[in-house]
Amino acid sequence: MIVLILTAGLILRLFKIGQSLWLDEAINVTFVKNLNLHSLVFEYSIGDFHPPLYHILMRGWILLFGTSEVAVRLPSVILGLFTVYITYLIGKKLFEKKTALIAATLIATSPLHIYYSQEARMYMLAAFFTSLSVYFFVSILKRETLIYWIGFVVSTALMLYSDYLPYLILPLYVSYLLIFKKNIQKSAFRTFLPAFILIFVLVLPWFLIFPKQLSAGLSAASTSPAWAAVVGGSAFKDLLITFVKFVIGRISHDNNLIYAFLFAPAGTIFAFLLFLSPFRMNSRRFFLWLWLLVPTLGAFVISFFIPVFAYFRLIFVLPAFYLLISASINSVNWPKFNRFFLTLVLAVNLVSLGIYFSDIKFQRENWKGAVTYIHSVSGNDSIVLFEASDPFPPFAYYNKGRVKAYGALESFTPGQGEVVVKLDNLTQNAKRVFLFQYLSQITDPEGFVFSELTKKGFANVSTKDFDGVGFVYEFAR
Repeated sequence: MIVLILTAGLILRLFKIGQSLWLDEAINVTFVKNLNLHSLVFEYSIGDFHPPLYHILMRGWILLFGTSEVAVRLPSVILGLFTVYITYLIGKKLFEKKTALIAATLIATSPLHIYYSQEARMYMLAAFFTSLSVYFFVSILKRETLIYWIGFVVSTALMLYSDYLPYLILPLYVSYLLIFKKNIQKSAFRTFLPAFILIFVLVLPWFLIFPKQLSAGLSAASTSPAWAAVVGGSAFKDLLITFVKFVIGRISHDNNLIYAFLFAPAGTIFAFLLFLSPFRMNSRRFFLWLWLLVPTLGAFVISFFIPVFAYFRLIFVLPAFYLLISASINSVNWPKFNRFFLTLVLAVNLVSLGIYFSDIKFQRENWKGAVTYIHSVSGNDSIVLFEASDPFPPFAYYNKGRVKAYGALESFTPGQGEVVVKLDNLTQNAKRVFLFQYLSQITDPEGFVFSELTKKGFANVSTKDFDGVGFVYEFAR
């Protein structure tokens, strides 16, 4: 059964894997390809606000397999599939094989887990090492072995080098050990302290660099509050959105009322199953609730000071979410109940997946389509402009230098005067200009670039809309 589940999970993660790279993926690919290891760790990682492990691993992967969409996303596919299997192993440790198989089935078909198993970012790497760390933690509590201790120390250290929100797993471990101290063997309980110290020593080199990275991140957030709101929110609705996305993935609707109405049946099913869990509370389910809630609520509180709370950064708690759901499904000794709710939850996963796979607006930014359009209509007297200081990396990734492209702004918060001067130089010999609207509400909220092009005699002759990228305005004079 687990082989069949993993096979299905692999097929679902490979389907539609060739989508266009979006902004963050293209930034990663561009810098990882062009920088050496020293620059990746001590320069690029500072501005990216993530630990460096993913970038280091991707550097080696790209050297071997290239930078195609499929190639750069395959590591996440593999890590996502491993996470499915580790979830199964954790389920067997905490419960029994049936619950483990249900959990593996649900996370293998999870629309959110599949989406980020297809993304060339570090979130699935963090989810994999978090799951591995949890597996060794619960294994040690059942039976101490040297292999389990080594696995726990190594996987936890690698988890901390993968992303920052998984650091909140450590308070989970400490809380659980203190609450259930009487149920834990004294030798195991005492050994956790030197294990945590060893983990700290292994991660200490990065702690020496982290203050500089934190300073850069806070500076960027204060410079642009709009950008800070994009990368992480601290409103109660963000907590609700996290639950919604855990259930149905990235699909949404422009009308919030319709969105809530459409989500209600699926949300009710999952909420009911989570509601059942406390009625059979034990140390195992309590651990899963800690795994789900401590990082989620901890990240929410931190976001009042640092903008880090976003549902996709919490992918590493999805195994706990599905293990709790699976334990509830399997908790009633009535086969019809088990089959009924398993069918409902699986149906929610598959319907959500079907919508995601079939509707391009729920997929990644369509930079490939936008660049293909530019190539088809541009000439030697054409230029492409972005409301930023440089062309965005996904455009450069697909353009490959065929059409001249420039950033129309000198700074992150431009004044009208500097826009006028820069456009004078850039448009001097241009007869046709293509202006990308992408992120203009953050970088050029006053619309200086658009208005100045009009003042220079350019007329907006065509406007195209590309999913995720936004409008591309064609100007001619």
